[in-house]
Amino acid sequence: MKRGIPLSVLPLLLAASTFAAPPTSAPATPMPRPAVRALAPAELDVAIKAGSWLIVEFGGERCIPCMQMQPVLQDLQVALKGKAMVHNFWIQQHPETAQRFRIMVMPTQVVFNPKGEEVLRHMGYFPPEDFHAALREKGVF
Repeated sequence: MKRGIPLSVLPLLLAASTFAAPPTSAPATPMPRPAVRALAPAELDVAIKAGSWLIVEFGGERCIPCMQMQPVLQDLQVALKGKAMVHNFWIQQHPETAQRFRIMVMPTQVVFNPKGEEVLRHMGYFPPEDFHAALREKGVF
């Protein structure tokens, strides 16, 4: 018993494949992620007092783990639109503010509640699923 396609049918299959209809729609291209804006010290103080949830990543523009966190923060920014503000704060440009907030490691993610109180702090890369779970636990989502 022979297996496979008989050789006599192969030319018909090849000919049919060359006349296949083109796809009806172009593949979907992902939407670009919005950039996470970096705050200046005065803007940070205003944002903390703004009366809404605030997620701030204290880090550096050239810090590898900070760069790895940017897509996570961008996705959070989209998911939490209208519920929380998501921002960066570059501590190398403002070391006095980093000292004020006791930042020892880049990156450090800090979450402030609408009363302006720090309710969550994480140092280092924060995996998205863990970050989301922590935010859910605090009532941000």
